[in-house]
Amino acid sequence: MAEGTKTGGQRKTLPVIFALVVAGAGALVLMITGDRDESAAPAAMATPPLQSRFSPAAPGTDAARAESRANHPQRELEIERALVSNNPVLREAAFNEALPGLLASDPQRVVELVARQQGESRDLLRDEVVRQWIRRDRDAAKIWMGSMEEEERRASATVAMRALAAIEPAQAIALADEFGVGRDDGSLEHIVQMWATENFDECARWLQTQPDNPRTSQLRARVELVRAQSSPDQRD
Repeated sequence: MAEGTKTGGQRKTLPVIFALVVAGAGALVLMITGDRDESAAPAAMATPPLQSRFSPAAPGTDAARAESRANHPQRELEIERALVSNNPVLREAAFNEALPGLLASDPQRVVELVARQQGESRDLLRDEVVRQWIRRDRDAAKIWMGSMEEEERRASATVAMRALAAIEPAQAIALADEFGVGRDDGSLEHIVQMWATENFDECARWLQTQPDNPRTSQLRARVELVRAQSSPDQRD
């Protein structure tokens, strides 16, 4: 009977011990997991997502764009007032302030503004837009000029050629040939001569890349004239 009682007590004790072992293992796992989570937490806090780091700048950008769009009607009004005014100061302010801002933010609106004008006001605004746009975005300006009727297209191309001549004479010549202007009145020869006078080597290198034909010969004659005028014998 003693052995039976002892054996029964052992059987009752084994489940209790097993439960304690399992509970202890579980607690150990939780402690290890907790330690890992705590060690990983600082790294996660040190590297926030890109969106959270840069998102504060977005509202400011949207606000700036909204403000620019809100100013469009005012800019248009300033330009149209200047066109009908005989005040040169008012016109200069509109062309130097309102027009560049509108052209930079909404060029299509500028195109529509030109289309609404008539007579001298149209010519005046169109020429000023060409002067500014050909320097800012040459391809877009050329597309716009190409959409015009022949008379306006040639007039605009001439303005664009002269606007480019002072800063990029090679591009001015290319544009003039593309639109078929500047050859009949000697404008291209004059551009090349001024270019050779200011920077002979650059102009001469460009001339070497041009095809050998009568049109190039006219330009080459101007370059040779500058060379002759700048030679030591001529200076003496």
